[in-house]
Order: sequence, then structure tokens, then C-alpha cells
Amino acid sequence: MTRPGTGRRARTLRYGAAALCAVTHPAAAAATAAASTPSSAPTSARASTAGASAQTRDGLGPSAPRPASRPGDPHATRSSAKDTGPAYKPDARTAALMRRQARLLPAAGALLDAAHRPGSDLAGVTLDVARNRLDVYRTRPRAALPASVHLPKVARVVVHRARYSAAQLSTAATALQRDARSLGDRGVRIAALSPRQDGAGLDLTVLTRTVSGARTPRALGVTATKSALRARYGNVVSTVRSTSQSPGRQYFAGWRFNDFAPWYGGDRILEGCTTGFPAVYGGSMKVMTAAHCGGSGTVFHNGPNTAGGSRTMGAVSFWSDSTDISVIDVASSTNSINVGPAQNSSIRGVAAWEHPVVGQYLCQSGSYTGETCGLRVVDTGQSQCISWFLWWCTKYQGPMADVINSAGSGSYAAGHGDSGAPLYWYDANGLVHATGQVHGQLFPNARSAYPAYFPDTMWCPAPEGWQQRCSSGFSFAHMPGM
Repeated sequence: MTRPGTGRRARTLRYGAAALCAVTHPAAAAATAAASTPSSAPTSARASTAGASAQTRDGLGPSAPRPASRPGDPHATRSSAKDTGPAYKPDARTAALMRRQARLLPAAGALLDAAHRPGSDLAGVTLDVARNRLDVYRTRPRAALPASVHLPKVARVVVHRARYSAAQLSTAATALQRDARSLGDRGVRIAALSPRQDGAGLDLTVLTRTVSGARTPRALGVTATKSALRARYGNVVSTVRSTSQSPGRQYFAGWRFNDFAPWYGGDRILEGCTTGFPAVYGGSMKVMTAAHCGGSGTVFHNGPNTAGGSRTMGAVSFWSDSTDISVIDVASSTNSINVGPAQNSSIRGVAAWEHPVVGQYLCQSGSYTGETCGLRVVDTGQSQCISWFLWWCTKYQGPMADVINSAGSGSYAAGHGDSGAPLYWYDANGLVHATGQVHGQLFPNARSAYPAYFPDTMWCPAPEGWQQRCSSGFSFAHMPGM
């Protein structure tokens, strides 16, 4: 589909097509060969309320972005020169859900941190917000929990026996990615994989379409693939689903408008995306977005403004397509984001960066669709192949997570142009807690589990008018270091 109004030739995005791997911003394509994993990552001056692990799991290294040094004012104004915007509050349903989950999230975050420490038996954790329940999965369910974990007294906590710990699943996932070529030679092509939060094993999506060519190994079917993988890796391979198309890069790309320094998250990037959360990089406050919006050196603009023009924001100074995180070298930013409707937004301060948790409810604030809430997290820690050579994967992207609109598949969640937008939940003080940034359509495992939430042809609103450019579910990048 084509996206107009970017001031240059519109691009055509073919979702789910193998050719999509080559359809990126021109600068992003040039940067791919130079820096898939950067040597110096952005840093942040504040750790998550759940605490950040010493070693990051996002490929950015130990100095990845973290929240700004202090949380913003929950009713932050812009500046004396900027319009403060209207008073805005989330709807009653969203506010009620987020009050309930706020009791559970500190413990969930601490458990997820603990799961990735050496020797941990923890596999994962999920929330049942409606039942005020925290489900914990571990290989030694009777063992004492780490001292860092304080379970909420007001919630029901259910501990389940898991077959594998998070560490065991991570080791198995690494082995599968490492062995991509030898598996490909045997007709096993893994398009996506993720650890199950219940510790039952790994969920995989495999490419079952045979690549043309005289010497190309014939692609195995699902049953044969599962048998071959279990013979080599054991029962850690839990679920295998198939797809006939290479997932490629299924992201949102396309068009708030009159902003200037200090910049906010949720601003419109004229080149077809949305700014994400503020972060400290190079010792000063910058702002992030999605890496697929443009590679290193790409200059972004804000607009179109009321005068019909635009304002230069800055160039991309940090770029990682393996995590879909980049940093825009703006003159300054503040620890706040736009919330509410696309054209009538207000500002909220950012309290912390946190892990996404399965069962959690979030909002996203894209510059095209505006704020959409009631988004339920259905998986986390996803990895997807983004680069194929012949019949094997040469590069995976992650960690990613997926959300679907809890109102059902007939309600939009996000769309083209919302890429890079903040995902968050509101606390009782009106602050937002950062959980991720919009990436694109559902990742393969979530697409198989929730097929009705995948298509990106729903009608949805934008300042440019209603358009067929949204889906009722989408994938998002974890916050760096989470």
C-alpha cells in the first residue's frame, strides 16, 4: 500500500512478502551493513521501578536507554512558549484496569528480573487483572522466592510447576538461532521463536514454503519439523506452527505537528512515524523512535504544521535494527509524552521504564491514530527472522511483544504512521510507565494464535481523515534493557 504526504515518493509496503525485507527507508538499508548491533548505546539516568538487570537482553549492551533522571510532573505543561493542551484523563474502564494492575506489576517486574539471574528456577509470570491474580511459573514451586520479590498481599498469587526455567529456554533459543544454517540444510527454517511464560517450552513458527532452486532442500512440514527438532534439542520445542510466507519486516510506516524543542514522545515525524520515549544519550536528553523509520544519519522533521511547513527535529545518532530502537539527536527533550487524541493532546510525565507482562493492559499514543487503550499483552520476548540467505535465517530481531485490543478484533489498536509510538500504563498519580514502542503487525506466533487481529486494512481515524491502515493487534519493542 502507498502512503502519501511525506514530501517524497510514496513507498509500497507488501505485508508478509519476502520482498519486504528490502523495503526500508533508504538510509536504513545503508546502515544495515554498517551497524546491526551498535557498540555504544544510549543510556538513561533512572532505573525501572522493578530494577534493571546488569546484563541487558536486547542486544544494546549494558548501557542501553533507561528512564530520565526524575519522573515528569503528571500534569506537565509544555513551556511558556507552548500550548499546555486540554486537560485529559483516560476513560473510566482504562483507569479501573490500570488501578487494579498497579497492585500486581511491581511484583511481576521483580519476578521477571529475577528470572534472568544465574541459577534462577523462575520461568515467567502472567497477570489476570480481572481476577486480581498473579500466576508464577517455576521449576521448584516450593522453593522460597528471591528476597527482592515482595508479593502483593491484596492479590491472589498462584505458583505453578514449570518444565523449564527462563534460563533454560533462553539457552535453547540461542542454540536454535545459532544452528539456523544446519537446520536450513535439513529443511527446517525457523521464522520466529519465543519462550512460553508458563515454562512449557519454546513456541516456533516455521517457513514451510520451499525456496526455488535446484539444490534447495525441501522444506519439512510441521510434523516432520517438530520431530527433527525434538530429536536434536529435546522436548523444549513445545509448539510448532507453519507459515508459507517469510515474515520479513512487517512494520507500521506512513505520517503531534507544531512542536519544537524540548520535544515530546508521541510527536508526528513527517517522514511517516511517531516519536517514542525520551532517553539520555551522549549525556543529554534525546528522544527515541523505531529503527525502521530511518537509519543512521536520517534527518527527521515535525509537521505538517499549521503554516503548512515543518521543523527539523534532528538526525538519527543511534540505530539498532536488531531491536528496532533508534535515537534522534534533538536539541533537547523532556521526560513527558503526548496522550489523548492526535490533534487535541495533552502531556503526561514518565515515571519509569518497565517489563511488559502477559495479561497487562496498555495504551499507545501514535501521532496518526491518537491514544488507544485497552490493549492486552498476549506474549513477550519474541524473536523474528528479519534476514534470510537462501534457506536459512542470518539475523533475528527482538525482544518484541504483542498486544491485541481487548474490545475485540473489530476495534483498531494502531496503524501505519504510529511506528515508534509510546506504549504505557497510567498510575494513580497520572504518570505513565513506559513499557515499549510500537513496531508493526503481530509477530508470527501471535498471528497464528490471533489471526483475526493481524490484517492492517481496518478503517481508523487520523488527522488526515479516516483511512484503511489499522489492525486490531500489533507488535512492539521492549524498552531497552527490559
